[in-house]
Amino acid sequence: MSAFRQGADTYHPLRKLRIAWAGIRHAMLLDFSVAYKLAVATVFLVLAAVTESALHFLVLLVVTALMIVAEVMNTVIEALCDYLCPDYDERTRDIKDMAAAAACIAVAVWYVVIGGIGYEFVSAQQLF
Repeated sequence: MSAFRQGADTYHPLRKLRIAWAGIRHAMLLDFSVAYKLAVATVFLVLAAVTESALHFLVLLVVTALMIVAEVMNTVIEALCDYLCPDYDERTRDIKDMAAAAACIAVAVWYVVIGGIGYEFVSAQQLF
């Protein structure tokens, strides 16, 4: 039996959640952009849950999840590149740039959705 399959008998869902939470913690400690975006996203999700429709909340939840996944993957790729190639390399720079571009696209979509929901919220109220 392979070493990979040996742990299959001890599978427990809470163990998987602890491992996932440890990964989120490491990403927040390793990259400040993950930490602050997670904090800002939590605030927006709570506000949307309280003030917006279920559809707006779900759309915001989906784009927030995609944005956080993109940021965490960007952090992972950067850390892996730094580990494998500590010296400057053009190829490593290109890989990091592509990962950052993917995260940037996800963040831009997140901003557009937050802006759209915020615009609807503000324009539906009497400002004057």
